[in-house]
Amino acid sequence: MANMASNPFSLANKTILITGAGGGIGGQTAHVCAALGAGLILADRQEPHPLATTLRQSGADCQTVAFDVRDREATERLIQDIGIPDGVVINAGFCPWDSWDDDNWDAVFDTVIDINVKSVVHLTRAVLPGMIQRGSGKIVIISSVAARSGGLRASPHYVAAKGGVSAMVKWLARKGAPAGVQINAICPGATDTAMTDGQPFDLHSIPLGRMATVNEIALPIAFLLSPGSNYMAGATLDVNGGVYMS
Repeated sequence: MANMASNPFSLANKTILITGAGGGIGGQTAHVCAALGAGLILADRQEPHPLATTLRQSGADCQTVAFDVRDREATERLIQDIGIPDGVVINAGFCPWDSWDDDNWDAVFDTVIDINVKSVVHLTRAVLPGMIQRGSGKIVIISSVAARSGGLRASPHYVAAKGGVSAMVKWLARKGAPAGVQINAICPGATDTAMTDGQPFDLHSIPLGRMATVNEIALPIAFLLSPGSNYMAGATLDVNGGVYMS
């Protein structure tokens, strides 16, 4: 992008860690951040090599890493290896479309909490002290419209998990803000990704009448990482087509 330094949304000279980078929202966020000049650390359960190859072909500086977001020790080793990034997008998530009457639902509940809630604790606990010591940093946590309204089709474990995440954003923001570390959230609505593939959403229940594209979620994420959001802390951006209006 021309004249990157004068762009208030520039991510030039910033290193951004994105978890769940192999998925639709994470991958598109990587594309948007790369276009804004960021260096990227792309993380998933398996290293997202195809995404990295594509981004490098367009001139982006990126590396790939693999770790299990449920594993506190693996998370802390990752941060020790890569150092404290300028920005973090906590995007890894798990949304099973099941019933609480299923025989194995209690076990699935634990997995949903581990991936969607405990992983946020693991990663913020690993990066926040270094950001506070440095006096800067931005963390964007991906929650869900389910946290705000109960969702359109989400099961109760996912609603509970994302509700917890949205509440935790405020706690984290109060901890980081006095040191210049800004922590905010995005609450997407139904988005056209592999996670929602085949799910029968009632588009009439969405005021805009359609699902979101991944780019429509990635752009607000990039905004929260940029200087354009410098006076925001503990905020939630509702990007849901009007399903929830705060």
